Amino acid sequence: MKNANECQSCAMPMGKAEDFGTEKDGGASVDYCCHCYKDGDFTWHAASLDEAVDGNIEFWEKEGNESDADLRARVKDEFSKLKRWMTA
Repeated sequence: MKNANECQSCAMPMGKAEDFGTEKDGGASVDYCCHCYKDGDFTWHAASLDEAVDGNIEFWEKEGNESDADLRARVKDEFSKLKRWMTA
């Protein structure tokens, strides 16, 4: 599993209190960011890993001369290591 300081759904770094999502009781989620998780539930219900990649690809920067296909493959590889997508 990826670093515990990044969202286990989208890989966003979580360093400040406001970065963390919330549980039903209002407490901070230890696994998910404020964009992915609110009040104990996911804010977006992607049906598959591929759908999650499609919905998040715009937030990832290309590295060097990376093609769109290479970027998609890299994001998919990263997401497959996250708690939410390990079984997807």
